[in-house]
Amino acid sequence: MKNLIGREREASVLQNLFKSEEAELVTIYGRRGVGKTFLVREVMNKELTFEIVGEHNGILKKQLTNFSQALVKYGSTMAITAPNNWRDAFFQLSKHIEFKAMTHKGKQVVFLDEFPWLNTPRSGFLSAFDHWWNSWGNKQDYLIVIICGSAAAWMIRNIVHNRGGLHNRITQRINLKSFTLWETAEFLASKNIKLGYFQIAQIYMAIGGIAAYLKLLKKEKALRRQLTGCALIQTGR
Repeated sequence: MKNLIGREREASVLQNLFKSEEAELVTIYGRRGVGKTFLVREVMNKELTFEIVGEHNGILKKQLTNFSQALVKYGSTMAITAPNNWRDAFFQLSKHIEFKAMTHKGKQVVFLDEFPWLNTPRSGFLSAFDHWWNSWGNKQDYLIVIICGSAAAWMIRNIVHNRGGLHNRITQRINLKSFTLWETAEFLASKNIKLGYFQIAQIYMAIGGIAAYLKLLKKEKALRRQLTGCALIQTGR
């Protein structure tokens, strides 16, 4: 995890999940580009049993097809065709996890990225997920499920403050923040971009400590022009 900057506490939370003797349901949220997906993959990549990324504006059929293809990618032999609905999809996931648990001892990590995008209108996704977790998932002491989303308001309203089947089911919660000014300087240095304190402060005031925007900066290009480009990306112009 040498590539992680300023995420020691969050990385420690994820690493400690492997010491747990109970099923873990973890939610990670924060604005787009702060590094949520990178954090999970950096810490958990070698341990992932299954991962899917929700497709923005994807219809139900497409999301289910993606789910089926992800199961095949992670070695499932039963998900040859896409499931008809989310309850069937989570049943397939259960069987996949059970098989992996028999052949690979230790924790089984499931990563559902861009979770809100999976919840398409009238798809029944969220109710199917909470039924799956309450009826099966939380009984598996080897299971770690991480749900992640950039739609922070949706995650807080529907997951963190859920009043239905997921009420008080979250075992760990990570609200990932932007880099601090010091972490921004450290991140730029890791990209071999060496700047003075004033220039780093300019960058921080212009685009904040958002890793996705900081990655766009190039050491050989004029700083002012790059900051203008990043600002246009943020405003969508």
